Amino acid sequence: MYSNWYVIQVQSKSEYRLCTKIKDRVSSSLYYDCFVPQAEYLYKKDGIFEKRIRPLFPGYIFVITDCIKDFYEALKKFDGFKRILKGGDDFVPISREEADFLAGITDGDRSIPMSSGYILNSKIIITSGPLVGNEGIIKKIDRHKRIGFVEFSFMGQPQLVKLPLEIISKS
Repeated sequence: MYSNWYVIQVQSKSEYRLCTKIKDRVSSSLYYDCFVPQAEYLYKKDGIFEKRIRPLFPGYIFVITDCIKDFYEALKKFDGFKRILKGGDDFVPISREEADFLAGITDGDRSIPMSSGYILNSKIIITSGPLVGNEGIIKKIDRHKRIGFVEFSFMGQPQLVKLPLEIISKS
């Protein structure tokens, strides 16, 4: 079973196209999965809210493999590929904790659905969605845009990432 999650930097706005090319042209024996972590955001257009799915990390795709050097050799031939993230001279997977966190907040399509909750006495309480139980990592909320800024470790560094979050009420 494959266990290592690697991060691949690609040209911005080419994440889905490159992931599809990899699935079509790279031997499935070299990797378990290639995906674009994404989130389901609400946008208001002409007074109507509509859901749009956007990459969680624009310009990056993920691959799960234990054959990263062979996978890299196949990947070098693709337009839009920039690099696999490294630590020094070696390709470095994200930590098991980081992979578990991402796997835990995404659904089967590697997408993060909307969480919802309320604010009571300045305390955030999440009632549904993948952020239930993770209220402590929410650092900031933009109620108008229906997003929460969440801090978690990514490649060993703290990152502030926007996730879909609707606050129903505040008291």
